[in-house]
Amino acid sequence: MKEFDNISQKLYQIERNLSKDSFEIADISEVIPASIMVHSLSEGVPQQITYMNTWGCHHLGVELDELNAMQAHYYDQFFIREDLEDIYPKLLAYCSEGNHTTQLNFFQRVKLYKADKHQWFYTVCKLLENNKGDQQRLIMLSTPIDGVGTLMEKVKRVLDENEYITRNYKKFALLTKREKEILALLSAGKSSPEIADQLFISKETVATHRKNIIRKLDVKSFAELLRFALAFDLIS
Repeated sequence: MKEFDNISQKLYQIERNLSKDSFEIADISEVIPASIMVHSLSEGVPQQITYMNTWGCHHLGVELDELNAMQAHYYDQFFIREDLEDIYPKLLAYCSEGNHTTQLNFFQRVKLYKADKHQWFYTVCKLLENNKGDQQRLIMLSTPIDGVGTLMEKVKRVLDENEYITRNYKKFALLTKREKEILALLSAGKSSPEIADQLFISKETVATHRKNIIRKLDVKSFAELLRFALAFDLIS
């Protein structure tokens, strides 16, 4: 998405200027409405947080020394365990690889200060190019994203729908072309007499087709019939 590309480009520009000593992190981090953190690394593993901008400290409700004092409790305080189980191995792999020309991007949920629930953030991680032989560092830009919860629900619905289609495709494939046509009309709210008139067949034939559809799909209600029609694009 364009919005996320802009976030990645922003971090890339920050990293390039830092590497060239064009400015310091503090020069730009206080004007960006996002959390900016810098981690020190040891053998590819994040160690201390050496810098966090005012925006990040304010929205987490802590100071830098408090963050480091939390140690492992830091993760339990601000993040969701299932998110970390997915993200942390990827972060370790990225840091261990040591390629400062690439970025690591991910969504994560963060519990902000005095917030009732976690908020979605889009985080971009970038290894700082090390030209001076100093300790390697990782910079992280985390931007709050409105509507990502809704986006994730949409993605989940799509995945659920794909699973439903895969699970029921063999049943759907048993239907004849005429039965699919009648299923589409039934789902569109047409009555058996209306279907008979539209297709120039008898009401008895429609009833027979309907019984065959129910038998082949193994459904017990109209709602289940409608689910099939929706999943297999029979409703225009």
